[in-house]
Amino acid sequence: MRLLACCLLVLPLFSQALDEAAFRGDAKHLAAACADRARLLRPKDAKMLAEYGRSFLVAGERAKAEECFQAARLESPKDADVHRLIAVAWLRGGQRTEALKAIADMQTLDPKAKNAFTRAAVNLQDFGLAKEADTLMERAWILDPSDWQNCILFGRSALRKTRRDAAAKWFSRATQAKPSEERMWNAVALAYADHGAEPN
Repeated sequence: MRLLACCLLVLPLFSQALDEAAFRGDAKHLAAACADRARLLRPKDAKMLAEYGRSFLVAGERAKAEECFQAARLESPKDADVHRLIAVAWLRGGQRTEALKAIADMQTLDPKAKNAFTRAAVNLQDFGLAKEADTLMERAWILDPSDWQNCILFGRSALRKTRRDAAAKWFSRATQAKPSEERMWNAVALAYADHGAEPN
């Protein structure tokens, strides 16, 4: 009861705006401070908790980050995207082992989440883990070989990392899935035109 009363007193302070000068400070300190405010305002959203943890990790507050990740897993233990966001946080923090553990948890706890698997494969590829990315993308494709959008998404990210052979494989699979779909052909065209850059 006492804790609740304290939270109710602190909440108005945390929901106040900051002036420009506050945002000229140290980036790591700001990441943690803003994550603290967000967490107080929305403490139970699993995806948000994973993202708060990412900010704390970058700020060097690993214990707080792990607390957020654990809370996120408890809120939505079978949501593949929650585990993917935790993996992204670890990847950004340079913690490969922890990231791969989160990816493994994602696959075990939500084994049919092909879209999350694809997004996680793109994340792995963007962070230089091509072998792990390829393996995960194969798993996503096996779940639904007709999903040309996921093939394009991964192929585009392969181009971005100058993996032309991998891009060719996934664009070919996209064309096999839906050869009469003009949006698919356009997506491939834009991927090459943009050199794999993220679409607008």
